[in-house]
Amino acid sequence: MQGWFAYNFDFLPTNDLRPVFVGTHFREEAQKFLKHFFYHFPHYFKDKSIGCRDLYTLEFLQRYKLDAYFSRCLTLTLDKREKGEYKKVFFVGINENLKEYFPPYLLENSEFINQTIVNHNDSSWEYMYENTKNLLDRYKNEARLVICSALHCAAPCVAMGINVILIQITNEQGLRFSALNGILPIYSVDDLKQGNINFECNTPDIENLKVLMLENLKLSILQTWGEKVDEEKLKNTRKEISNFKL
Repeated sequence: MQGWFAYNFDFLPTNDLRPVFVGTHFREEAQKFLKHFFYHFPHYFKDKSIGCRDLYTLEFLQRYKLDAYFSRCLTLTLDKREKGEYKKVFFVGINENLKEYFPPYLLENSEFINQTIVNHNDSSWEYMYENTKNLLDRYKNEARLVICSALHCAAPCVAMGINVILIQITNEQGLRFSALNGILPIYSVDDLKQGNINFECNTPDIENLKVLMLENLKLSILQTWGEKVDEEKLKNTRKEISNFKL
């Protein structure tokens, strides 16, 4: 159940399935639905541990006394790319009217991309998967630097070993960016306009975090299927994921 759940309220599996909640985000609309769901079906989440992608979701679930923890987002576990000479700067989700605030040298070999506006009403999941993979491959094979305002650009790019500058454009974005706590600084538009961003940043090394996250995923799956796991190891792994800081 790694996902961003918002407007459709049919996302909870039936009791015939055994969901593993890791990397789960409930937007405000989904939270309103869940408040009613908790009241009418109080036993649904009994014996279920919920790995939250961000602190916004974690704090919501903890208010209802559910077994929740901070798992971060599984896109942080993508493989790191090979070292090489990469030259392009990608601006992802950054309005071109902010161009004047970026150093001119960053614009010389750059491309502006909006990865959130995609017409997929008539597209199969295979088609959408291929489009997504192709875009991530472009970042992986071309990007020297990615300047973005989207969690699902920043997280996979950090995982792939790409330099990332993350700029928060809206308040709503701030609710989700805690998935990157301890990994990336989060800048504001004011930081950009006031020249407070260091564009020559170092690439975060999160290989140790990846190991922890994949171990948590493995143990969580085994636990959900009724296998005996080392509870202390699972608890400590989740704690290390939550407290990870570069």
